[in-house]
Amino acid sequence: MPPKLYGTEHIVYIVLFFVVATAVVLVTQFALKTDKSKTVMIKSVACVLLVMTLYNRIALAVWHDNAVWLLPNSYCGMSSLLLSVCVLLGKPKNRMYDFLFWLESVGGIACVFYPYFLGQGDSIFFSPTISGLLHHSFGFILCVLLVQCKWFSPSLKQWKMFPIGMCAYTVYGLFLLDVCKMPEAMQIDAPLVAGTPLKWWFVILVGSAILFAYLFCLEKFRKRKTKKAKVQEAKEECVSKDETN
Repeated sequence: MPPKLYGTEHIVYIVLFFVVATAVVLVTQFALKTDKSKTVMIKSVACVLLVMTLYNRIALAVWHDNAVWLLPNSYCGMSSLLLSVCVLLGKPKNRMYDFLFWLESVGGIACVFYPYFLGQGDSIFFSPTISGLLHHSFGFILCVLLVQCKWFSPSLKQWKMFPIGMCAYTVYGLFLLDVCKMPEAMQIDAPLVAGTPLKWWFVILVGSAILFAYLFCLEKFRKRKTKKAKVQEAKEECVSKDETN
């Protein structure tokens, strides 16, 4: 019998995910003191993510008995591949993070709680299923580490990277559909979740609007926080001068 959403296997997986994610975050925060050691942690998780992503593509290709499935055909699949490679080969503050971070973090945690592919086989350990869960999970963990270790900081100035990246994904999806004859490519001919409007145009328009609103509010909060800090610093300087006089 296929595993059920929030059945025993799924709940156990969610618990193990939180245990692993919490352990990685705590070790990074309290045990790793240097930038070099934190970089090793980030790249190690990126390496695991790359392996899990490749495992997932190979498993899907074998299951469908079609080599074209080696090519990522979903937002999360492509983002996991690109993010892991960017982290392994790149450095902090890579502009690609301004696009990939949002898809990978939101898609990763959403898939942990709502893995739409859970019924692919008779067990959660069916290769396409467990590899899909793992690459989404490690993708989310990697995103947390990027923020924690200051490799990435959300910026309203770089908001444009999201719609640009989504348009590039859509062009790639058209290639998969027309040239490779691959179904359900980049949500062009099928929604993220069956029965919802979550197709490519919805994700680009609504996703870009929501991200802009979030980054705009975040920018306002940061400016207000900085202004308060400067006012407090000025007050402390005045008090210090008065005490000296």
